[in-house]
Amino acid sequence: MTDIFEPVGPTAYVVQQNQAGSKQLPSADNDFRDSQHGLLATPQEYGVFAQYGDRMIWGFNAFEFLEEDAPGSVAAAVWRQGRLDSPTGLFYVTEGLYQVRGFDLANMTIVAGPDGLVVIDPLGSQETARAALELYRSNREDNRPVRAVVYTQSGVDHFGGVRGLFDDDVPADLKIYAPDGFLADAVLRQVTEGAHNAKLVDYAYGTRLEASPRGLVDSGLGRSVSTGNPTFLAPTDTVGGPLPAATAKADWPASTGIAWQQGLYVVEAAGVQLVLQPAGGHASPAELNLYLPAFKAVHLAGAGLLGTPSKNRADLLNATITAFAAVAEIGTSAYGHPVWRTEEEPDQVSAWVAAQRTAVTTVPDAGAAAPLLAAPGYLDTPSRTVREVWARLTGTPLGAAQPAVTAQEGLLASGSADKAVDAAQRAYNDAVPNYAEAVLLLDPVVSASSIPAAVPAETEQQARALQSKALTQLGYLATHARLRNALLTAASDVLDPGSAVTYFAQTVTGLNAYINTPT
Repeated sequence: MTDIFEPVGPTAYVVQQNQAGSKQLPSADNDFRDSQHGLLATPQEYGVFAQYGDRMIWGFNAFEFLEEDAPGSVAAAVWRQGRLDSPTGLFYVTEGLYQVRGFDLANMTIVAGPDGLVVIDPLGSQETARAALELYRSNREDNRPVRAVVYTQSGVDHFGGVRGLFDDDVPADLKIYAPDGFLADAVLRQVTEGAHNAKLVDYAYGTRLEASPRGLVDSGLGRSVSTGNPTFLAPTDTVGGPLPAATAKADWPASTGIAWQQGLYVVEAAGVQLVLQPAGGHASPAELNLYLPAFKAVHLAGAGLLGTPSKNRADLLNATITAFAAVAEIGTSAYGHPVWRTEEEPDQVSAWVAAQRTAVTTVPDAGAAAPLLAAPGYLDTPSRTVREVWARLTGTPLGAAQPAVTAQEGLLASGSADKAVDAAQRAYNDAVPNYAEAVLLLDPVVSASSIPAAVPAETEQQARALQSKALTQLGYLATHARLRNALLTAASDVLDPGSAVTYFAQTVTGLNAYINTPT
């Protein structure tokens, strides 16, 4: 097969469709303005390297191609989101509140309190977290210790870098706040379902794709997930469960500047008052939003690695709007850029939270790949993994995968594998090509080829090469970044079955050790 995946270029049909799509995008002038606002410093290094060895786990210059006009190989919506996520560095949000963006999928938010630092979401790898905090320290000349950490959810990009915040031993008095159920869900995702979940994340976030107009452009929430050394520290305090109880109305401090609501927790860390709102039910059952009274800032956990549409999450965001948005002047999140209330846009923060609420109840558009994603597919094929990613992202049921023996029986009933390849080639070459149909026609050939002598070697190679091309074109057409990544990763894997070993999957064993070892 091939050692290095070199995707084919977009067909004339794909270029035409993507160019037409660019004319349908709404204006995003305010978004681009806000994404650049407050940039204080950019990283001086070329990238972040693994703690052990010389492997670069995060590159800062890899996405410079986004400065050009959108090419025909990328849907306009994906290109625009990639450009919005382009600014990388330390950002000033307001005095005492900063973000480091572009060092991992999630943002690291740093609160400079009277008694030290509070870090919200310490990224996914020890190396990227260390580099992000160092960028803050060197530019703010602030070497005070981290006194508290907040995990807003149980995705690894919200906690995996925590040990990178400390040069030596973790302070004995460190406070770590997390939503109730955090530890159980982290174990479920990273241990019980570790290898399989890692594979889905690998597909959705394109961890093996080259950053280029024919590869990784963005992941919707941010660039991608880092592939360094994930670490773990267990929470010292959880919110949202029966113990400890939420702050009672009689104990509600007027200094928050907001009215008491049931289910909110007021805590103080490093001299900073935090109002914590449990908000499980979207990306995981363990999430929290928070309000920072000193900055009049509401902070959202964000959509999560493989979050699905959720009415429950929308209801919780309604509660966030009621509790915080009316008084909040700043909106920040684990993903994306902040928004600010202005005289011209006094409802900017409320509108922003409302937009998040709408997003979590909206099923993404599958576009040209819809027929492919609607079929259950065959066991252990790359196209099946794409379907599983989409099922996780949309919350839709996915039928049981068919075994290879069923694929072989189907080929015998239809005539031969060669006929399937010929039919798929016609679907690919039509004036209005049907790339999804081509992939579907070739699925049984790819699946049956796992049975010795079931498919002639030459036919198998033709089927894999053609299915890779069809998956690539579907990836180029995808207006959803994680679907694009999954399709392009599958296009690579179908050419070289059984050889994909992902760095992200390799981190599971190390993370298991951290989670299962007492702090």
